[in-house]
Amino acid sequence: MTDELKKIIFSPLISNVFNSHNWIINEDSKHNFHSYFVGEIADYYLNIYNDEDKIYFQFTLDIEIPKKITNELLMLINIANQNLKEGFFVFDFKFWKIKYNLISPYYLKIEGKPIHDFLKIKLDLTKSLFHNFVSGIHSLVYGEKTDSASLELLFLKNEGYA
Repeated sequence: MTDELKKIIFSPLISNVFNSHNWIINEDSKHNFHSYFVGEIADYYLNIYNDEDKIYFQFTLDIEIPKKITNELLMLINIANQNLKEGFFVFDFKFWKIKYNLISPYYLKIEGKPIHDFLKIKLDLTKSLFHNFVSGIHSLVYGEKTDSASLELLFLKNEGYA
C-alpha cells in the first residue's frame, strides 16, 4: 500500500466507517490484514492494497470447511459469482479459505470523502453478501439439502415493492 493510500485508509474519517460497521482496525504489524470482523458463524479479515491505479479489497472468510463439501462449496461460489455485479469469490486451496475480491479504480489524487462514501456502501453490501454466503455454507455443512435455485435466491438483489 502506498503511503498516500495508507494516510487515507488509516485516517480518522475512514476508521470511523470501519468502526461503525463493527470492523476492528488491526494495529499489529505482525498480521497481514488491515482489519477484521468477528461474526456469529465466521470471522472475516480484510486486506487492502493498490496496484496499477486500482485499489483491491480482499476479504477472507475464516470458517471451518470440511473437505467432504468441496464440490458443493465450489458450486456455491460459482452461483454467487454468477449473481454478483461487483467483486468475485475464490477458494484458496493452499489455505483452505474463501476469499472475496472487490476491485475499484483508484486515483492518487482521491480525497478522503469519496473513498469514505465508497467504503460505507461496500461494507454494507459485503455484510449482507457474507451473511448470505455463510448461510449457504452452513446449509452445506449441516447436510440441509438445497437445490441450486434456492442457493441462487441467496444472492439475488430483490428490488421493487410488495
